[in-house]
Amino acid sequence: MAGRFTVSFPGRRDYDDPWFRIGTLDVTTTALVSFMVAASMFVWALAPNALSSLILMPDDIKNGQVWRLVTWPFYNEPTIWTVIGIAIFWMFGHQLERQVGRVRFAWFLFVLIVTAGAFGVLLDLPQAGFRSIEFAVLLVYIAEYPFVRFFYNIPGWVLGVVFVGIEVLQLIGLRDNRSLAFLFITLTIAALSARSFGMLTQYEWLPRLGGGDKRKAKRVRTRGSTAAVVSGPWAGSPTATSDQHELDALLDKISASGMDSLSRAEKQRLNELSKRLRGG
Repeated sequence: MAGRFTVSFPGRRDYDDPWFRIGTLDVTTTALVSFMVAASMFVWALAPNALSSLILMPDDIKNGQVWRLVTWPFYNEPTIWTVIGIAIFWMFGHQLERQVGRVRFAWFLFVLIVTAGAFGVLLDLPQAGFRSIEFAVLLVYIAEYPFVRFFYNIPGWVLGVVFVGIEVLQLIGLRDNRSLAFLFITLTIAALSARSFGMLTQYEWLPRLGGGDKRKAKRVRTRGSTAAVVSGPWAGSPTATSDQHELDALLDKISASGMDSLSRAEKQRLNELSKRLRGG
């Protein structure tokens, strides 16, 4: 019956399947976490104290309230920055999840949240809110695609340096050494966890937590985006010129018709060319 509201569960758990569907909406790991963060703003508005038991309070955790190690990102006040954070996580989280699948992306977030929370306890530093997790996911995306172009054609790695630099300068100015330590610990955990769950595969010097998953993840680029290629000692050689032309043609096709217009072979070739021209 047209217009009926339904919840369905995929019968076959494929790599890219959502956890379930609500009507035509695919509820992926990214979508589920985004909904939970958005819902927390409404709960806070209705009863500000209702979410207080979610905050990471070191003393309470030491007294047995261990669930706070998982729940602290879901205490969010309704501010424009929370909304912007949800939008950033939705956009870039979906890209990373498409690359590694919903299960490994969920484990990545879980390890990031719990491990960062544990260090918050060790530093005696209360934590609440999704901002640090959203910031870490954004930087993992930038590290995965350092030359993807953002607004005003700025490369991703430049924005990453600026974002981290501003955060560090602010914490130094506030003389908040514990928060500064927590920032670097969180970003380190994000990098190691991402590497362990199928992201950042080009950074072979990064260790995998617990040995990690050695399977190579598929690479997905943002629909309609193009990436610059770093120059190096290979520049100017006939092979490099041919590869660059082939890569440009594939990127032009993505810009015109989107990632779905590429065949499986073309996607694999795009990945090979990107790694080769980056020196990977």
